[in-house]
Amino acid sequence: MDKDFKFSVLMPIYYKENPDYFKVAIDSIINQTLKPDEIVIVEDGKLTDELDKIIKFYKTQFPDLFNIVSLDNNVGQGEARNAGLKACKYNYVALMDSDDISAPDRFEKQINYLKEHPQADVIGSNITEFEETPEHIISKKVVPLSHDEIFQFGKWRSPMNNMTVVYKKDKVLKAGGYNTFNFGEDYYLFSKMLMNGAKFYNLEECLVNARAGSRMLAKRVGVKRILQEIQLFWKFYRMGYINIFELVRNVTLKFLLRIIPSSLRAWIYKKFLRKEIVLKGECNESIIIKPTV
Repeated sequence: MDKDFKFSVLMPIYYKENPDYFKVAIDSIINQTLKPDEIVIVEDGKLTDELDKIIKFYKTQFPDLFNIVSLDNNVGQGEARNAGLKACKYNYVALMDSDDISAPDRFEKQINYLKEHPQADVIGSNITEFEETPEHIISKKVVPLSHDEIFQFGKWRSPMNNMTVVYKKDKVLKAGGYNTFNFGEDYYLFSKMLMNGAKFYNLEECLVNARAGSRMLAKRVGVKRILQEIQLFWKFYRMGYINIFELVRNVTLKFLLRIIPSSLRAWIYKKFLRKEIVLKGECNESIIIKPTV
């Protein structure tokens, strides 16, 4: 690979993650048509024996590929990603969640885009979402494609599917890295980077198959969630990303979304915030991962 486009993959993991999901996620990285030059796994606190065994297996099989960062305590996604970023050898860093599945050509498409568009600092994509098994795709999460659309969309919702993102490490550090209040770390970082002039783009293809459904919706309720969103949008207002009208609008709509019955919330997500998959292969075929050695 062109030395200027070598890249790291950054994946935090903590003790509550499912070992089977974790292994499939790693396999989806190893089996890429364009393989990463480094995989940085951040152990966010002490892990289970099952997770430790999986990490040891891959580190033994690919000693020059895996870089393991071990944190003494569980510090959360933001601080874990900050620690991982410091360990990444390359300026291009691809994010990966420990329970999702990357399409086999994800990195090839994203790195080629970055080669062809030198102004791009961040590249993401649409995603499919599944329940139970990767073949049971239930929806597609669509994000805006152009920088200007992303900038405007981000004033209300995160304009990037975080698990699909490849970004320039120096642009992240210039924006101050991830916050440490354990909510909206990625959304807040993207907003800071946008305000700093970083250029964002998304590919229309679905390059990640993400676990979703009732598990995702269960995280989006309660007083704590409402207060966290108010705090986040207040930060957007203070940095000048949104105005007072947008602040009031966002807080009001998010508050209503959190307090309505769960069945109605699920309907709203399906009807307005996701695109239902009607035909198999509409966005991307189900991703089947080959077993690793």
